Amino acid sequence: MNDKIKVKVSSFVADILEIDALCFGFIKNGKSNKNGLLNKLIPTLVEARKERRNQIENILKDEYNRSDSENIYNAVNAVIDRVYFNDENLGELEEYIWIRPSKENISVFDEIETSEITITAQELSVYIRGLLNEYCMLPLYKRETLIFDNELDVFSTACYSHQILHFRSRSTNERRKVFAFDYFYGYWMNSGNYCIFYDINERKIMATPLYEMQDVYIIKQKFKPSEILIEQLRAYCDECDFEAVVNMEGEQDVL
Repeated sequence: MNDKIKVKVSSFVADILEIDALCFGFIKNGKSNKNGLLNKLIPTLVEARKERRNQIENILKDEYNRSDSENIYNAVNAVIDRVYFNDENLGELEEYIWIRPSKENISVFDEIETSEITITAQELSVYIRGLLNEYCMLPLYKRETLIFDNELDVFSTACYSHQILHFRSRSTNERRKVFAFDYFYGYWMNSGNYCIFYDINERKIMATPLYEMQDVYIIKQKFKPSEILIEQLRAYCDECDFEAVVNMEGEQDVL
């Protein structure tokens, strides 16, 4: 695996990556840090691609009893890439992006080089461009959930388990200890995703954009909310001004 990977993309894809890096806080020295964004994003995109292949193969086996399902699903995936995520849909390939795999993700890029491009019969740069083409055709709220897939999964686990959640705010660097209550996908709001919680130390009900959450983890200890607190959390969800949340004003003192 080379230290850096060069991928030629359309201006559309390059612009989306630039916008998302700035929008979701991937900034270094005052400029967009697309390499940081791509190192966060590509492992999730690879897993999503593998999961789709598995679903296709399982359907062929279970519903159509095809003994040659492996050969068919490889062909089907190649067709999907060519029809839905090809370069012609997104304009001329006229810009280059560079990816420097991080130490944490080098194994993912090794898997792409040794396994994924063999399965898909593609070159490394073509495979990665296909991932990015697919990603950039999605709406903003969905792109955010892919970038912060792990954070959303941990928050969701905390919601139904009542285990205490810890995270650090991307913009303020504050650490929070919270009772996770609910989250909302932004396709019906202002294209954002929001997490609702009760800050245990500050005794406040708050909301934060998903992208603000960093270093997210849960502990074994559980939080037992009162019925009054649950009622207040529900009321907050019903009345929350999510535009104010983006401006970090979406909080409410608990009575």
